[in-house]
Amino acid sequence: MNIGQRFYNWCRRIILCLRRFPKKIRIRPKFGSSFIQYWYCQSWSYDRWVNEYRMLQTIGINEIILQSIADTKSNVAVYPSKMNGYSSNGVDMLETALSAADNIGMNVRIGLGFNKDWWSPEAHGGTWLAREADVNNLIITEVMMMYSGHRSLAGWYIPYEFNPLMVVTHDQQAHLNQFFQKIAGSIKLASSKSIMIAPYYNARVSGPVTLTLWSNALRHVLKDTGIDILALQDSIGAGFNTLRDLDEVFASTKKAADEIGLTLYAVTETFEGNGDKSLPALQCQINEQLSRVSPFVREFVAFSIDHYQNGNESTQANGYKDYLQYYLNK
Repeated sequence: MNIGQRFYNWCRRIILCLRRFPKKIRIRPKFGSSFIQYWYCQSWSYDRWVNEYRMLQTIGINEIILQSIADTKSNVAVYPSKMNGYSSNGVDMLETALSAADNIGMNVRIGLGFNKDWWSPEAHGGTWLAREADVNNLIITEVMMMYSGHRSLAGWYIPYEFNPLMVVTHDQQAHLNQFFQKIAGSIKLASSKSIMIAPYYNARVSGPVTLTLWSNALRHVLKDTGIDILALQDSIGAGFNTLRDLDEVFASTKKAADEIGLTLYAVTETFEGNGDKSLPALQCQINEQLSRVSPFVREFVAFSIDHYQNGNESTQANGYKDYLQYYLNK
């Protein structure tokens, strides 16, 4: 038998082996990113950011997502914005976070502005959305002018999360599609970095929006917007879904994402509700959340190691150690 024939037979055996065990070929269920909210970190020093990044890197997380950088209702930003009427607390959080990340090889995904009126039903008309898109486009321009030289600026996050009750009608879907097109289009004109969005399905109150309708709505809302990553929240910590819901929810979402060319991530909620409080989830619960959705997604995002399993916070250190053990055992 010549070398070519032996190589052919070897390749054939490998292919047959892969076909025999397809279910074992799955992505590794670990976090690559974690969200952080600016109320927690807006006054941090350079050294405090370095400590946070090193804590995350120890458990394999190489990207932090700044959930938002401006309150567009209260006209407050976490960087020295020149937009009319905006103020900041005197610390340039963006510059500090990006500089520290540059130094130790961390990636930063920047969330844009957010207005809490988003949760009000009357906000979803075309006029409100157009005005909010215009403000966010100004934020994009400022960020690129002031911070584009940082190599750690690795992507963008649009913090306007939508759920099934926001996309019931064709008009709602069309308005949101235009809204996201306008914001993502501005990003694409200025940057080549990827854009993420994080909607969620609420199985408890979705009413007439079945999973089939949810999949159709996702296509109509996100098609041709320029958004790259659909990071679906599992909504376990918030209590909107149960573990039994996740297979169907993520399968339906993946169908839509595949059809319009978006990459599906999972946002795994690492907390659990306790009355009006949110407490760190047990690692066994997090393990199950990761395992359930692993056949459907490319990457996992934590919401949030920084807020619920933070190794720099004494009250959360045990949760951090539990996830570290899980990470090291994989």
